[in-house]
Amino acid sequence: MKKTQPIEKTTDQRKLKGEQTREKLVIEAIRLFGQYGYKATNTRALAEAAKCNLGLITFHFGGKQGLYEAAILRVKNRLMEMLTPSVIKLENLAKGNMEGEKLFQELANEINALAIKFIGMEQVAGHALFLLQNINEKNTYNITVYRDVFSPLIASIEVIINKATNAINPSRARLSAFMLINTTLGFLRDYPVFFPETEASSIKQPSIDNLVELLSHHLMSEYHTYFQFKMDNDLK
Repeated sequence: MKKTQPIEKTTDQRKLKGEQTREKLVIEAIRLFGQYGYKATNTRALAEAAKCNLGLITFHFGGKQGLYEAAILRVKNRLMEMLTPSVIKLENLAKGNMEGEKLFQELANEINALAIKFIGMEQVAGHALFLLQNINEKNTYNITVYRDVFSPLIASIEVIINKATNAINPSRARLSAFMLINTTLGFLRDYPVFFPETEASSIKQPSIDNLVELLSHHLMSEYHTYFQFKMDNDLK
């Protein structure tokens, strides 16, 4: 029995090292694919970023495509984990007795809280940049993941808007829900471009606070816009 213990220990160490290497590769894949896109990122750059042998990409993932898909799955699972509680909360709000401007304010509060949480995660992980970069490359697999992640949130926001405004303009509700999410993702993508002195991985807190404030003002002004829309149409 004593003779087998060193072998078992060595096996465990190799397994742990392998898991650590795999984890590093996934993290660096999200970062590099997010910054440069799938086509412009080669396996050598991925291996160098993860500080591992080039052959380990094939060993762990079967190649660049396999690593890319593992990165997408990681992003999908993390974002679903973060967004699901907000979707459930919004669905419950839609089923409750709250209505009108008060319901809209609750929606604004939840979107603001979600934006802070999402942007905080983005500073560390770069998930939105990864998704948006690859969507720009029109990767069908990635677009499907994007829809799976964000469609439930957009749908729940749309339901809330329609309820709060008595479905005055359903088509506008869908567009408003989409724009809220797209604004946040666009901010994450574009902020480092227009403010290059700030590292892409570190968006300053005041900027996050300003974004949340703008989202809140947009939501509440949107509520009043719905009723102005109704008044204008009633006068015709």
